[in-house]
Amino acid sequence: MKSFQVRLRFTPLLLLLSFFSLTAQPIFQDDFENGLSGWEINANAGVKIIDSGDGSHAKVMALIPDGNVFALIKNSEKWGPLRLEGEMLFPKNEHNYLGFIFNYQKNSEREDFGVLYVKGNGSYIRANPWRDGNVSRLLYEEYRTNLRGDQAIIIGQWHKFKMEVVGHDCHLYIGNMETPKVTFDLFERSSGKVGFQPRVVGGNVWVDNIKVTAIKALSYQGPKIPNIEYQSDKLITKWEVLGPFSEPSTEVERSFEQVAKKIKVGRKNHSWQPFLTDRRGAVVTGKVTQYEGPKTVAYFRTTIEASEAKTVTIHFTTTDELTLFLNGTDWGRIYRDGYISPKNDWNAWYDFWKNPKHAGRKVPIDLEPGLNQILIKVRNGQFASGGFFAYLEE
Repeated sequence: MKSFQVRLRFTPLLLLLSFFSLTAQPIFQDDFENGLSGWEINANAGVKIIDSGDGSHAKVMALIPDGNVFALIKNSEKWGPLRLEGEMLFPKNEHNYLGFIFNYQKNSEREDFGVLYVKGNGSYIRANPWRDGNVSRLLYEEYRTNLRGDQAIIIGQWHKFKMEVVGHDCHLYIGNMETPKVTFDLFERSSGKVGFQPRVVGGNVWVDNIKVTAIKALSYQGPKIPNIEYQSDKLITKWEVLGPFSEPSTEVERSFEQVAKKIKVGRKNHSWQPFLTDRRGAVVTGKVTQYEGPKTVAYFRTTIEASEAKTVTIHFTTTDELTLFLNGTDWGRIYRDGYISPKNDWNAWYDFWKNPKHAGRKVPIDLEPGLNQILIKVRNGQFASGGFFAYLEE
């Protein structure tokens, strides 16, 4: 009789606990039948509640291109790791996309956020982090992923999506909710708001039935998608940075004290700071320079030691227009890929140093015996800019 009573007392409790552990309650839900009170909108004309004309969806949120438009979920920066689910529809066959914003942060000087976007009338995904208003999709072209088969985007049809964000990692699912189409970890911010963004110009996109749930870990634990073996150890990855500045500095450009940690620019002393490349070896200049603010100039330096005088070649692939200085001497400009010839379609490629299809610029330089200073001036403010890769061929 005792054992029977024990089973009656504890079995329902265990079942109840199991049920709640498997069905986490949403933090946020919105079917857009009651306005936009849960959203932070930066352009009221670009975000509206409309009647979809579909009885199963009724009212939906329409995102209308009008410059930098976004709709962020209020307080989502406080929720930690999360899963965002919903449905999207591209009503017309025109240039349009839905950007999935994650780790959005804004302070008095700049606004930064990660973006993975789905192109409606192209049926593909691209990575496109924004750094102070500067789009940077040309720095991540290897992440372009076509949506095909039962996951292809069909104009005028609703499609399910899911985004999971844990720290730097963002996983995006389209159609198939079991395996993400893209896993992206190359945006430097590890927390912030989530939300949506339409294309700057082009057609509308609709979203509906939004649900956000707290998670402890990413659902998918398999290999990265795309699964690329980056070889950053082959590239120049030891850099220091100075800036940003509102204009170029001849004091910096003419300096060739390779180990000096401070330099006077105008009336102020500035210190060189270590600068980490991303795991691919990219120097993401947009982390430093402003695009919407006045401080568009920054300097990056590295050193090369030579046992004797010799000529070597540095390879660059860049989305910025760069100026190269060697030991205080102006060595000329390095133009963006595609500036002179469209062969690379403007992208900066991670495999430029070994893949002839993605070859960038080659610059011969004359090294002196001892330590040589390579100085790169970056002046941001160009569309789809924000980074470069460098490789030394000896």
